Amino acid sequence: SNPYGGHMQIYLSTLTELDYDKSLNSIEESFDDNPETSWQARAKVKHLRKSPCYNFELEVIAKNENNDVVGHVLLIEVEMNSDDKTYYGLAIASLSVHPELRGQKLGRGLVQAVEERAKAQEYSTVVVDHCFDYFEKLGYQNAAEHDIKLESGDAPLLVKYLWDNLTDAPHGIVKFPEHFY
Repeated sequence: SNPYGGHMQIYLSTLTELDYDKSLNSIEESFDDNPETSWQARAKVKHLRKSPCYNFELEVIAKNENNDVVGHVLLIEVEMNSDDKTYYGLAIASLSVHPELRGQKLGRGLVQAVEERAKAQEYSTVVVDHCFDYFEKLGYQNAAEHDIKLESGDAPLLVKYLWDNLTDAPHGIVKFPEHFY
C-alpha cells in the first residue's frame, strides 16, 4: 500500500519559511535506515541555511498534492582557488528523495531545477563529493581531469559545467564553507 498513490502530482518550488522544518523532517525520513546519516544531513542543511554562502534560490523542494515535502536539494557556494585567481562555484550540499518515490526520476528533476537556477544566477560550475554513480548519470565528470581538487588532495570529486564553451572555466582547490561536513 503506497500512501502517496500511483499518480501523485509532484510540484517543485522554492522554500518558504513555513517549509523550513518540514523540509528538515523530510530529509530525516529519507535517511530513516541510518539515523546517524539523517541527523548529520539535517544538521548540515540547518547550519548551511544560516551561512553567508546560503542562497534561498538554490534550495528546491518537491511537494506532493497534500503539501508534504517529499524531496529536497540544496546547493551552496564554494570557492575554487587556482594559483592566480579565485572562482566561485556551487556544491551539492544535500539531495534527498522520500524512499517511496525513489526510481521515479524525482532526484533528477530536483537537480535539473536547481542547476537551471544556478545558471540563471550566473554560476557555471557545480561540484559534488558524494553519490558518484548517481551524479555521473546526470552528466557530472571526474573533477581532477578539469584541474579541480579538494584540499584533502586525492578525495574523489565530480564536476559539471552548466555553460557550454566556458572561456575561463573555474578550477583550483575547492574550499567548502564551514558546516559543509
